[in-house]
Amino acid sequence: MQYARTEQQTLTQTDLFHNALMATRLKHRAFTQPAQALPQDDEQDGSYSEMTLQGSARQCLQWLAPVLRELSQKDSRRWLTLIDPPAALSQQWLRGANLDPQRIMIVRSKAGMDSLKLCCDLLRMGGSHTVVSWLDHDSCIAPRLERAAQAGRCHSLNVHLG
Repeated sequence: MQYARTEQQTLTQTDLFHNALMATRLKHRAFTQPAQALPQDDEQDGSYSEMTLQGSARQCLQWLAPVLRELSQKDSRRWLTLIDPPAALSQQWLRGANLDPQRIMIVRSKAGMDSLKLCCDLLRMGGSHTVVSWLDHDSCIAPRLERAAQAGRCHSLNVHLG
């Protein structure tokens, strides 16, 4: 049986993705630590996460926008750094997605550079609260990024586009 939805009840995929992400974060906070006991940004341990997005490049960027918005609005003195993002992800795209480009640093490696090494170096330096990368899926990447994130006391997010 199908039910008709009104315009107010219809959510876009981006809204659904954002709601799921926020619900997961709230649930995690509720069961791990009380809100007032959360460590300050500079005291957090490093961590590594992966995200896989399926669909066209345009759809993937739409799904990624709420995640980047949440990260860019983090109350931190440090940067949100994007390493070798897709070409469509530019300063203009950031503004169009209601992101603050002044809090986001886009780093593009030159031909012949090792993107994994660049990412690990930026993580170890600790100048960013989160470093988002678009590295190919490989079993050796995760442990290296996690160690580098812990050394720099920041977070690493590796995005796979499908």
